[in-house]
Amino acid sequence: MRRKPIVKSLLYVLSASAVISAGHVYVSHADDLDNGANNTATAATVSTNVTAASSINNILGSQLTADNFISTISPIAQSIANSNNLYASTMVAQAALESGYGTSYLTQIANNLFGIKSFDGTGVKLKTSEYNSNGQAYSTYAYFKSYNSLMDSLQGYANFLTVNSRYANVFKSQAKDGFEAASNIQKDGYATDPSYATKLINLIKTYNLTALDGNTSSTNTNTNTNTSSTPSTNSSSNTTNTNNQPTTTKPTTTKPKKTLATATYTYGNPLETFQLSSKFANYNLYTHVKDTTAKNVTGNWPSYLKAGSNVYVDCLAVRTYKGASTTWYRIKTSKNAKSYWVSARAIDFPTIHVHEYNGKAKLSHANRGLYSNVFNSQTLAKSLGSSNSYKNQTFNVNQIATYTYHGKENTWYRINISNIGDVWVNKTGVTYTKAEKKVSKKKVTKKKAKKVAKNKTTTKESVYSKASGHAYLNNYGKFALYNHIPGTFKHIQKTAWSQVKVPKDYKVGVNLKGIRTEYNTTWYRIVLNHKNYWISAKSLLFY
Repeated sequence: MRRKPIVKSLLYVLSASAVISAGHVYVSHADDLDNGANNTATAATVSTNVTAASSINNILGSQLTADNFISTISPIAQSIANSNNLYASTMVAQAALESGYGTSYLTQIANNLFGIKSFDGTGVKLKTSEYNSNGQAYSTYAYFKSYNSLMDSLQGYANFLTVNSRYANVFKSQAKDGFEAASNIQKDGYATDPSYATKLINLIKTYNLTALDGNTSSTNTNTNTNTSSTPSTNSSSNTTNTNNQPTTTKPTTTKPKKTLATATYTYGNPLETFQLSSKFANYNLYTHVKDTTAKNVTGNWPSYLKAGSNVYVDCLAVRTYKGASTTWYRIKTSKNAKSYWVSARAIDFPTIHVHEYNGKAKLSHANRGLYSNVFNSQTLAKSLGSSNSYKNQTFNVNQIATYTYHGKENTWYRINISNIGDVWVNKTGVTYTKAEKKVSKKKVTKKKAKKVAKNKTTTKESVYSKASGHAYLNNYGKFALYNHIPGTFKHIQKTAWSQVKVPKDYKVGVNLKGIRTEYNTTWYRIVLNHKNYWISAKSLLFY
């Protein structure tokens, strides 16, 4: 008879006593798939079948302490979070809070960092405190998942959020950063502690966990579709029939994992509104950008919406799937409505006319916003501060943008503020604008006029300005590549897309901007395959 499991069980009970004496009491907040009840498990109430958990291979075991927990868990959490469209900062903060920095009894014996329950009768059975509909606590027993490693526990947490649609707003496609994800997970019912989100946010700040998330304009790739990291042990692959003849169960065939899309997110202003297109109802609403996660819930358009109705838009995503890129927007049908993602084709965008301007503008007393782009532009307008900080100051104006939207004419000025750079401000926030005086033209004699007329070409004028950085090709197949802006030179050459190699990420360099004054159209000179080409601004997206 083997005695090792019994010895190990005794050791675990002793370790439980050590944990209790140290003051660490495990609190579980992760509940079942439908119930939002809070659960509290104490290390002193262990079931008699705890020896089943003693065979788990705990990689770190009792080596975890409050001092080394963050540095140990962070690289694993960062990798899993990036693969599942989650914020590593929130994941690490929750793991630290829920497991007492890895010292909780459940973590020590079952590698369970988040208190996630088991519903197939396997795992560790502990006595817990539940709350009924009247808020009264009562004691019961529950099984908690056992994981082979802490990595499996972190992946199990990601799976738990994925299969529960109520946690959709914790993902990167819904929350703008780890702080918002921490607030959302409390609102979704993960914990009943009213200060739960505050505790998570304090942990994120204390350990600078946002560094694990990288840039908020994030790219995510999710290829995991599993919903459990613990295999069931209730069934055997071989059984014996009444004739004592062994029978073997038929092997199950598993479907290959679906290749998921990636997405790059750019956040805008939550107050920006757009109008729905005439065909908006043809496009589905999703809790995440389509195909970027294995679990994506669709929503229904409210019946009162029609073409031209206003919706709030606060985030843009460029989705790449099987080599093709599409643009998506995160919308709300009202300020307090739930956020959904929808194809850009469901939204109407105004035609914005931009032209160069050389002048001055004085900001008014009005508290107006400063933005990265013109309001209602396809690239969204991110808030960069308030004009109130610069009232009565005069700045250089280098561009003016005009458009008509919602039946209203809009004028915006791009001004240069030394400590910020180029920003856009609405006309209502400007006291006055003043154009720079142009140098007077010299008188031209009849003789010179004839000479000018003789040498005059049929080309149209364009205004050029410096440009730098990069952009992304978007619906580029509808627009041609040229050696000059069409109509500005006699000899215009067109290059077909079949003659160039399009980058896999659709990213191209930009080195010059041109405005064709006759039609007030904007063009950019891009670098493609180490050569310069001119292309319409409508084919590019800037971030």
